[in-house]
This record gives sequence, C-alpha cells and structure tokens, in this order.
Amino acid sequence: MKRLLIGTFVAVMFMGCVKKDVYLKDTGALKDRIASLEADNGKLNGEKDKLIGEKDKLKGDNDILGAQLSAMGGKNVSLNDNLKQTIAKMNELKAQAENRKVKIAELKAKLQSMVSAGQLKIRTDKGRMIVEMAEKVLFDSGKFKLKPEGLLALEQLTEILKTLEGRTFQVAGHTDDVGADDMNWTLSLNRAKSVAQYMIEKGMPAERLSAAGYGKFQPVAPNDSPEGKAQNRRIEIALVPNIEEILGFGAE
Repeated sequence: MKRLLIGTFVAVMFMGCVKKDVYLKDTGALKDRIASLEADNGKLNGEKDKLIGEKDKLKGDNDILGAQLSAMGGKNVSLNDNLKQTIAKMNELKAQAENRKVKIAELKAKLQSMVSAGQLKIRTDKGRMIVEMAEKVLFDSGKFKLKPEGLLALEQLTEILKTLEGRTFQVAGHTDDVGADDMNWTLSLNRAKSVAQYMIEKGMPAERLSAAGYGKFQPVAPNDSPEGKAQNRRIEIALVPNIEEILGFGAE
C-alpha cells in the first residue's frame, strides 16, 4: 500500500512538471506572438500615418490644382474676350479699308475727265494715291507763277479733292537735273507753295495741306532724254494715309 501511494505521488508530480513545462513553453510562444503582433501593429500604424500624410498632400495638391484650373478658366474667359475684341477690331479696320477703297474709286472716277484731257495722271505709290500734274500744265519753264490754264485745272482739281472729307494732302514739287541743286530745291518748293496757296484760296482748308520741294532727287524717269526730263518736272498732290490705316490701299 505504501509503495502504491509513493508511486501515485511520483506520477502526479511528473504530470504536474510536464504541464508546467508545456505552460511555460506556450506562454513564451504567446509572448513572442504578442511581440510580433505589436511590431506588426507598429508598422501598420506607421504605414497608416504615411498614407494619411500622402492623402493630406494629395488633398493639398488637389486644392492647388483646383485653384490653378479656376485661374486658368478665368484667364481663358479673358483671352476669349480679348480675341473677340481683336476680331471685332480687325473687322472694323477691314470695313474702313473697304470704305476707303470705294471713296478712292469714286475720286478717280471724278478725275477721269481731267486724266482724259491730259491735265493730270493718277498713280499709287507706297500706299498713297498721287495726282501728278506736269510742269507744262501749271508753269512756264523755270517759273513758279501759275499759268492761267494751270489755275483753271487746279481749281477744278481742288473742287474734287476737298470733297474727300477729313483727309490731308501733301503738295510736292519736283524738277529735272538741269541746274544747281539749291536752285532746283528752291524752284520745286516755291512751285509747291504756289499750288498749295491757290488750293487754299479755292476752299481747301489750310490744315489739310502741306508743301515740300524735292528738287531732282525723286525722278520718275531717267534724265537722259528730253522726254524723261519733262516727266520729272512735275507737281504731285499725294493723299496722306492716316496713321491708323494699317491696311493701306495696295496696288490698284
């Protein structure tokens, strides 16, 4: 009996030691698992914080992008308005240019009888309409006093030109290459002044006229023949373009 009790006690003690070892082993494993999970949880929290930061940054970037898009939308509206204004201005200038062409055509038609009579020529040079009158129509050789027939032609011309309201004209005198330069400059300027003064007498407002003398320096023909010299001795009355006439008349 005593042996049986001792055996039983030993068996119980053995079983208790086994369970304690298992418990300690399982506890250690659980602690290791908890530590691993806590480490994983820390990493996940770090990644969460990183994602939240990226989300906030994206939100900030999105707000900036939204503001930029809004600003671009405003600029686009402004550009569209500017484009509309530019197109409207271009159409206005085009209409003005077409209107000027009509008026110039009407003016040429009115002058056609004088052209046919050989009293003047009409040409376009560098965007300017030029009425050209030969020396023989207006002056005696070397003189700047207008001849009677010149007065009649100039009066008729003035009546037509002054109807072109709001436009200015330059009266320019030109000579051939015979004689000294200073003499030709003086003669060409005096002839231009005589023409301008007579046009004023016949109703052309003085503020719409200017006078210039170019002497021999703007020939329209070579000075190597009598015919060429005669072409260069002339008075030109040029229609001065307004500064806003960026389209000009073109070749006509």
